[in-house]
Amino acid sequence: MRHWGITLFLCFLSIGGWGQSSVALQQLLQTPGLEHAAVGIAVKRVADGQPLVVHQADMALTPASVTKLFPTFLALQQKGSRFRYQTKVVYTGEIKEGILTGDVVILAGGDPTLDSRYFPGHSLLEKLVVSLRKAGVCRIAGNIRVEGTRGGTNVPGSWLWEDVSNYYAALYLPFNYRDNTCSFCFQTGGAGTAARLKAVEPPLPGIKIENQVTASVDGGDRTWVYGGPYSSVLCIRGTLPQNRSVFKVKGAMHHPDKVFVAEAMQRLQKAGITVEQRHTEEQGQTELLILYSPELQEIVFHTNKVSVNLFAEALGELVAPASWCDSLSHRLQKAGIDAAGVFLKDACGLSVMNAVPASVFTDLLVYAAASDNEAFERSLPVAGMDGGLSGYCVGAPDLKNRLKAKTGSMTGVRCLAGYLTTASGERLAFSILINHYACTTSQLQRAVGKFLQSLL
Repeated sequence: MRHWGITLFLCFLSIGGWGQSSVALQQLLQTPGLEHAAVGIAVKRVADGQPLVVHQADMALTPASVTKLFPTFLALQQKGSRFRYQTKVVYTGEIKEGILTGDVVILAGGDPTLDSRYFPGHSLLEKLVVSLRKAGVCRIAGNIRVEGTRGGTNVPGSWLWEDVSNYYAALYLPFNYRDNTCSFCFQTGGAGTAARLKAVEPPLPGIKIENQVTASVDGGDRTWVYGGPYSSVLCIRGTLPQNRSVFKVKGAMHHPDKVFVAEAMQRLQKAGITVEQRHTEEQGQTELLILYSPELQEIVFHTNKVSVNLFAEALGELVAPASWCDSLSHRLQKAGIDAAGVFLKDACGLSVMNAVPASVFTDLLVYAAASDNEAFERSLPVAGMDGGLSGYCVGAPDLKNRLKAKTGSMTGVRCLAGYLTTASGERLAFSILINHYACTTSQLQRAVGKFLQSLL
């Protein structure tokens, strides 16, 4: 038999549908395109941690965004669901007759959600304007500046060059603004002609854009942004759909502090507050405002539901400011989870060098369920409600409202880890990690969905 090496722990083979799961596992592994793939599967009962299906569960595989389960759970466990970041704004000098004879200083506090599209009411820019007006300021003799940005997180050494300047690879920094992303607005003509870069929103101070984008009959965004946080030039290459009046390409904003200062000066000018940008003598600081972030449980919610890499990196830094990757194994071991096969380079799953056994994710999920962490489970996408799981429900409609799971994907990688609720009400924790598959993604998702349905 071709898959003679499969190891199955079917402790209740003679009861109900567990025998069917053995057949379903064989069918999954025999899916055309998985002949040379690496597949790790671990399914356990939540109630007692009893293994039900195990296939190469100790093989360390690339987990992609399933990695986010680590920082989201551990951050909630360590800081609590109601934790909030703080961003303080102070001013130097004094305010007399509407004139601030000093600077406005934003003290970076690590909040990843400032003016984020996921939290539209959480605007540092608007709060700054309101606070200065309330203080009676109509003129700032000095500058607006951000402090505490040095020593920020560098680019993880294993992130791909083609990723670093694209929106999903926006770096987490001590000061973050607008999800650290920007939009390059293009206009395209006929296929083969050069696309015109009309605007960059928001503008990137001190950055030159080299445009190598052309129009194409192919649909969709097929562009990449190249450069990096240490470059003064960003090069955009690739193709966009032809004959579009506006087509926006998202990229990473590498210097959010500079962008914030530029936008703050424009916003204050519109509000009738002049910034003279003169050097002033350093004086004592007076608190102007403290802006608290949304609660940690809401940040975790978006981290897993929408798979926000920036937020995941922030949570990793929150859990272990010195070294997230080095401390993770210790934290897992403390929870009774064997972390011998865990090799991580980041907290979000973007690194192609990340490797984790399926058994580790399943054990984490069992542990999380026992911890009664409602905020963590609420953050997991739900089949039938969240689009990311829809492909797994094709041919497996019974998964709807019974499957909660975090997805992970990159080229040649499709992973899934979460919870299943069976027809009898029993809860299962599972992880399925698949690397180097050769079939289409939709074919793979249907095959995985049918296997999961067999467990119900």
